[in-house]
Amino acid sequence: MAPAKGKGKKRVRAQAAVEVVDLDDNDDGLDSVKEGSGELNREREAKEYAMHIKGICEEANAAIAAARGADLVSEEELEKLVGDVMRYILFNIGKQNSQPIAREKVTALVTKKYPRKTGLSQTVLQKARHRFAHIWGMDLRELVKTTAAGEATTQRYYILRSALPKRFRDGIRGPERDGVENKEEKGLLLAVLMMLSLSGDEMTEERLWEHLSLLGLDKGTKHHVFGDPGSVLAKFVRQRYLVKVPKKSDSGRIFLYQPGENAQDEIDAFKMNEAISKVLQKGTNVQEVIELD
Repeated sequence: MAPAKGKGKKRVRAQAAVEVVDLDDNDDGLDSVKEGSGELNREREAKEYAMHIKGICEEANAAIAAARGADLVSEEELEKLVGDVMRYILFNIGKQNSQPIAREKVTALVTKKYPRKTGLSQTVLQKARHRFAHIWGMDLRELVKTTAAGEATTQRYYILRSALPKRFRDGIRGPERDGVENKEEKGLLLAVLMMLSLSGDEMTEERLWEHLSLLGLDKGTKHHVFGDPGSVLAKFVRQRYLVKVPKKSDSGRIFLYQPGENAQDEIDAFKMNEAISKVLQKGTNVQEVIELD
């Protein structure tokens, strides 16, 4: 329907669809503009999600082809191994509060039964990764443990991350699965990671507690939200978001905190620096700047 003469009109385009909105009569037009913009954002995020999932599946397929383990056992047995690995990962990550799982524990499900079939465990893991992504929208990420000097080691961990955009995750998750305590812990973790980043990715335990004290978190003192702050830090270490490294000094043995493999995989340096800049310049809430799964 053509717009009436004498009235200001604005068209909101979402791909092929065109919506005509009257901005003069009332605020409904502005609301429609916002809805049109939100719909466009949702479509863009959905496309980005689809491309992300496609990329994960293509990576998994390439790794399966390189491993050359698909023909080492029957198709039925291969499917059983993939199912066993997926169940093990889901059960343990849920049971252990999202702690990464050591690679050797996962591959043992395959190697104990087929110790001489080289490439089979990698094939099973990559098929599991493909299935997690294709069916559930999850990415099975491999974390590489690093030394105190930042060098990669042979030790590997696995963690499941949602590939869904945050908007969709929030809609599915609901308040009962993302309570205040969880949000507050994420905020604390991000604050600690920012402190470490500003200190060259390394800080003594004593110095970290000095900074946390400024936030009202004192070692050995119960906090009204977190309870024992030391237990929360220990949880971050178990989840590999933080690494606690012992070191000898003139005054004896001290401990250094560093970003863990989980944090390094989830947040790149550019995003961290951008988040720190926004927080320092505008006093922005940490969780409005950067999100952890």
